[in-house]
Amino acid sequence: MEKKIFKKSFRTSVSILLGFCMAFAGASSSYASVSWPASQLLPSLSSPAATLDAVDLKTEYSYSATGTQILHETGQAESRYHQNFWTAKTSIDTAGKLMAYGPYATDIPTGINTAFYNLLVDNNTANNDNVATIDVFDHTTNQVLASRTLTRHEWTGAGSFQRFELTYHNATAGHALEFRVRWLGTSLVSLSSVGTTPRSLVDASNLLTSLKGVLAKSQPRIYTLGGEEGEYAWADSLGLGYASVSDKWSLLTKYRSEISGIVVYDYDVPDTLNLATTIASLQNGIVAAPDLVATLTSAPYNLPILEDLRGDFTNKLQVYRYLKDHYWPQTTHRVLIGLNSNVAGYLRDYASAIEASVVWLDPRIAEEDALLRDFLSDMPAGSAYMGWWADEASGVQRVSEYGISTVASDWSSNLTVFSGTSRTMAVKPMPNKIPLENKIYVSFIMSDGDNLQYMEHRFRKLWDSASRGTVPLGWTISPAMLDAMPGVLNYYYDTATENDVFISGPSGIGYTYPNFWSNQTYLNQFVAQSNDYMSRAGLKVATIWNYINGGINGNVGNSFADYAPSLLGVTTQQGGGGITVYNNLMPAQNLNATYGDSADSLINEIAQASSNWDGQSPRFISIQANPWQTDYEDLVAAMNHYAHNSDYKFVRTDTYFQLMREHNGLPVDPDTLIARLEAEDTSYASSPFNHSVGRSDDNGWTANVFQDNAGFMLWGPYATSYPEGPLTATYRIKIDSLAGNNDKVLTLDVRDNTTGKTLSSIDLHRSQFKASGLYQNFSLAFEHAAGHALEFRAYYHDNSALNIDKVTITSSIGQYEAEGSVVGHAVGRAVADGWQASPSQDNSGHMLYGPYDGNVPVGTHKAAFRLKVDNNGGGNDPVAVLDVYDATTGASIATTSILRQQFAASNEYQTFTLDFVNDFPGHKLEYRVRFEDKATLTVDKITIH
Repeated sequence: MEKKIFKKSFRTSVSILLGFCMAFAGASSSYASVSWPASQLLPSLSSPAATLDAVDLKTEYSYSATGTQILHETGQAESRYHQNFWTAKTSIDTAGKLMAYGPYATDIPTGINTAFYNLLVDNNTANNDNVATIDVFDHTTNQVLASRTLTRHEWTGAGSFQRFELTYHNATAGHALEFRVRWLGTSLVSLSSVGTTPRSLVDASNLLTSLKGVLAKSQPRIYTLGGEEGEYAWADSLGLGYASVSDKWSLLTKYRSEISGIVVYDYDVPDTLNLATTIASLQNGIVAAPDLVATLTSAPYNLPILEDLRGDFTNKLQVYRYLKDHYWPQTTHRVLIGLNSNVAGYLRDYASAIEASVVWLDPRIAEEDALLRDFLSDMPAGSAYMGWWADEASGVQRVSEYGISTVASDWSSNLTVFSGTSRTMAVKPMPNKIPLENKIYVSFIMSDGDNLQYMEHRFRKLWDSASRGTVPLGWTISPAMLDAMPGVLNYYYDTATENDVFISGPSGIGYTYPNFWSNQTYLNQFVAQSNDYMSRAGLKVATIWNYINGGINGNVGNSFADYAPSLLGVTTQQGGGGITVYNNLMPAQNLNATYGDSADSLINEIAQASSNWDGQSPRFISIQANPWQTDYEDLVAAMNHYAHNSDYKFVRTDTYFQLMREHNGLPVDPDTLIARLEAEDTSYASSPFNHSVGRSDDNGWTANVFQDNAGFMLWGPYATSYPEGPLTATYRIKIDSLAGNNDKVLTLDVRDNTTGKTLSSIDLHRSQFKASGLYQNFSLAFEHAAGHALEFRAYYHDNSALNIDKVTITSSIGQYEAEGSVVGHAVGRAVADGWQASPSQDNSGHMLYGPYDGNVPVGTHKAAFRLKVDNNGGGNDPVAVLDVYDATTGASIATTSILRQQFAASNEYQTFTLDFVNDFPGHKLEYRVRFEDKATLTVDKITIH
């Protein structure tokens, strides 16, 4: 095989140097119009051509077993997981009969074909009986073209469909062909579909997809017609111009000047297709099947043979060892493509465009695993393996061990086109958080969004469900869409309803098992990069997987807590619903159901997870659905099952984690977090406080009447780095008992040590605690001057046993968009940037009220109303009345009237603040804006400090 060294065409020294530089994640590189900054996981391609050549690269003819074209002598139709199939059952149906025959197809291309049969057996471990005979029958000549009898043990599992194939030769055009299944009566057998894959179509798909990739290096010009989402669905949705191409071969003539030649693969060694794809990408050539060589080397194409791989290899290991030795040094090391050689077309254009090596190695096979490791050891941590695996768990684990994540994408059709779409994200803001109550909160999650081909095909079909928007749903997507398909992500945002929220699929920027990352520094870098991508993609929750079902190690949870600060929380694949707060920052929940497969299973999982709820505190139930077995209507049915039970609230996944954070004393919006000051030294943080009384105990700093006198439980830390402006200090405290006198138990204050001035303070009495032994938040709002040394103090009055967990400094404790849900309106309407009322359309009345929040911490607060007026000149009329209203007592806590001339300018937002003290835990508060019918007024949002 060393002869290949002399046959291959080397690129110029500049290109070789470029490939070498791309082996390092820190390098930024570009060639032609493919741009690959060091900060990007995947490269950017140029914008697609104004008019794309839209071509059908279909490679198979498929017929549903329950469709009108397939007939039956025995068995019956069934349906499960929204899939129709035909079943023959023992003791019911007649053995020896055809459970499927037809379709008498006359349009199957001549030449070598591969018939396929998708079959299920109920038991694959009993006696190895003959189960069914499959054949291809030429009805015109009454001749069997190919036949095979299947035995029970040929199925690798029971209860799931498996594809069996038959190769045959269709000699004459126009003959009526049948794809038949004869049931032998020894086992239950189901059939979902039959069909055929003509080799001529496979060859054409590989050839033209290779051409598509070569052209995309300078500009994407070919669009492949879509599948289940609709042929032109994405072209139309993204506003791409296209012209349908009826003669696929005309594209070779059209772009002949940009093709350097052909690389011929070997039918007898299928993996040579992957080697040919790699070589062709480096030499600006296209791959060619042996049957096409004579045509392509003759007029009008006259393409030279760059490489001919026929007869050079006898097995796949030889193929990939040769690729590793001779071409791997020239390809990018930032991405390795994994594609089964039977995948015709699809991701191969992307591999060609970015000049990546294409392999298919199974880590379960020792020799293949050793070679795979040779590739992986050359790749920098943080790189990507794109495509898919022969086995999911072992493949994802193997690359995880090298600090590499998997980007599932093997059946992606148009990444070369999508990669060049606009990267300007139209992320929609989170809705207003609903008030936390003692309810059962349910979050539905739809799985598999990490898979780019799923986002292109199946996801779009689910997304187009007529009832979408009925159910609050967390749709998992891949943060890598920012690089690979930003226009698609934008489309989903543009068409999302208020009940649709996007969250990250496993396990961040790529699918990985972070438990297997042995290098903590690399893991932290992966999490930090994922956080950057998730933040820019508007994703506030991530799903983290370890194996298909499994929890995360503590170091992984801590890494997400420390290096993904924008996240509200994460889910893990371990069942049971348990919640862990890592580093006292990041809530992580084991899913209650990792894969719901029907409406009934979703209902049952919710019932089981809520069975022992006592109503004394919130319950959080997170249910993940399998998108290949459930559809949107299953979610609707499951939610409607609980519609008449007021204990259940179905919420968006981001809202769900906001409520969970509030229940656990964490900032509801992590972006507002300024500092977290632990009262005692912990494994994840040192306390900055000094103490006059008390001791470290019970996960906090504790003082009691038996061991302590009055004095400061906390004082310090004289922090000078906090931002200037309104801030909130929230103390998390619990008391031993509510029994006895309503003593003053603690005094909290915020002190400016630079000036010696107390900025805010509050006396806490026993009655201000809601319950014994449960942590409760007490907040102080204050104005901070830049550079001044702040001190947060807690003075113990020696009247009870108290425990202080921490003090959290935030820029706010709650924010409500005026046009969002939760808040109500008596007058006005939503406009582009808020809620507006005008004299010409409205009478006086509350243009904003709510949210009836019963969890506002006891203490001093500041409500900031962001308003604008259309005209600040003329008479100084009152244009609005702002107030904080206690809906429990029916009394206003604080109020102020806003005059026209208090606005510094017309049509510019200005913030008006209202200080208030909440003395009553559990009272439901409203933040109201009354429109006085004197000027057009717009409210943007209300922020509570």
